Amino acid sequence: MTSATEPRRRGAVVEATVLDTTIALLAERGAGLTVDDVAAVSGVHKTTIYRRFETRELLIAAAIRRVGEAVVPPVDGADPRAAIEALAVSVAAALRTPQGANILRGAIAASATAPDLVALADEFFRHRYGLALVPLRRLVESGALRHDLDVVVVWEQIVNPMHVRALCGRATTDAEARQLVELALRGARA
Repeated sequence: MTSATEPRRRGAVVEATVLDTTIALLAERGAGLTVDDVAAVSGVHKTTIYRRFETRELLIAAAIRRVGEAVVPPVDGADPRAAIEALAVSVAAALRTPQGANILRGAIAASATAPDLVALADEFFRHRYGLALVPLRRLVESGALRHDLDVVVVWEQIVNPMHVRALCGRATTDAEARQLVELALRGARA
């Protein structure tokens, strides 16, 4: 007799297999992947994939979320500036990998042809930006940064140049990530 948790565990394994395969295909082929491709490579039937992810775009969005959570984890620390710097360095390191850069390119290319993916990409970035908002707000509350600034814009000043560089095939070093933090925070000082 199977336990009540066994089907759920199998479902989680299937989902992880599908997402890992999608990540690998995104890194290799970009946004041109199809659900048929994912099914063939993962060994998971296409209907099983569609039960979990209703569209190719939702599958791509879930895979990108999985990558983001794995390569840019939340940071803890008493020093909010150090937390911002650590996040920026993590983003730079993720985008230096062929997988990270190719997935970013693939997601943007897919967004050009799939309006659903534009909204999903925006949701992804807003969620991931949330990692930086807590330490940035702590800097505002401490008086280190101006109260009239939108902290999302401050974070965008740090990470968006890294995204553009990755799209153009240029890496951002850890030192350059730290420099982006310095420039953005210097401009936002109270």
